[in-house]
Amino acid sequence: MTGPESALVDEIRVVAKAMNCHLVEIGQRRAKGSGTTVGVPDLAVNCAGKTVWIETKRAHRPGEGHGCLSIGQQAFIEKAAAQGVHVFVVDDVQQFIDIVNGCRRAQKHVYG
Repeated sequence: MTGPESALVDEIRVVAKAMNCHLVEIGQRRAKGSGTTVGVPDLAVNCAGKTVWIETKRAHRPGEGHGCLSIGQQAFIEKAAAQGVHVFVVDDVQQFIDIVNGCRRAQKHVYG
């Protein structure tokens, strides 16, 4: 990942460490033929008994356009939603902070 999206992931990495949550970075660049599922989000976060998927997109800047979801990413998000799983699409670090705080506020499930 290069450019604004990589800068956002760099910021998220620092914040995740400070917030004591486990950030999983999923590299797909040049992953063709590697067995990686098409459209898998950039990040997963394990926090407070929850795992959430996060797709990073570069924020809109006048004259520069903005990041758009690929067909594969849209398909992954739709398939996840059909299973009751939400994929967050973020374009700034505050959105990431809000997601982590939401995980911490949510009631933990007990499986057994």
